[in-house]
Amino acid sequence: MDYYLIALIMFAGAFLQGITGFGSGLVAVPLLSLLLPLTMLTPMLSLINVALAVYLAWLLRHYLALRRWGPLFVAGIFGTLIGNYALAYVPLTTLQLGMAIFVISAGLLFWFGIQLRLPARLPQQTGIGLLSGFANGALTLGGPPVVLFLTANRLARSEFRATLAVFFLALGMTNVVSFGLQGRYATIDPLALLVLIVGALLGAYGGHRLSGKLSEQGFRRLTLLLVIGAGIMVIIGR
Repeated sequence: MDYYLIALIMFAGAFLQGITGFGSGLVAVPLLSLLLPLTMLTPMLSLINVALAVYLAWLLRHYLALRRWGPLFVAGIFGTLIGNYALAYVPLTTLQLGMAIFVISAGLLFWFGIQLRLPARLPQQTGIGLLSGFANGALTLGGPPVVLFLTANRLARSEFRATLAVFFLALGMTNVVSFGLQGRYATIDPLALLVLIVGALLGAYGGHRLSGKLSEQGFRRLTLLLVIGAGIMVIIGR
């Protein structure tokens, strides 16, 4: 197994997430799936995602507003559990396509300057949290809905990234518990996991350092490109 290549791929994905707060899967999953079986890759990446979220939340700890976004985090956990259940019992192809079209359309509206506002009140946070959690658990497309929601609320860059880190930590821990109960960690390669963790943390640190050098417009454009790209990849991969 080419551990150097695995580390490099994970570094690239985590570097992107260090900049924007999300998006490591867009790079890592397609490329790593060529080197590792999905039965091993998926549970390992759930651990990597938790490590990344903890690390980025620590780096951005001074910008966390846990009480403000508490309903979003809690709803995301429940949405993930519902999505995990739906994945086993419901055909989700049409829903996956609909979600992809939605995030591409919304991303394009933001790109062209259409001013959408969605207040961060309890009903809105609960709805977006459930939707993003469900998309994470069932469709592996949890990032775009919450990214679009936070973008609509015009969060400052650091608070935006800190909020995403805690949100993905909540979803990641839910996935880890779910996979653990299913016994899916019995098949992982410990050395590959260690290599992935090292690559992820180094990449996240590098991306975090670069993020502050981007202009607000550049940061916003990169974020929207990732959202649109995620939707396109889902459509292509169907």
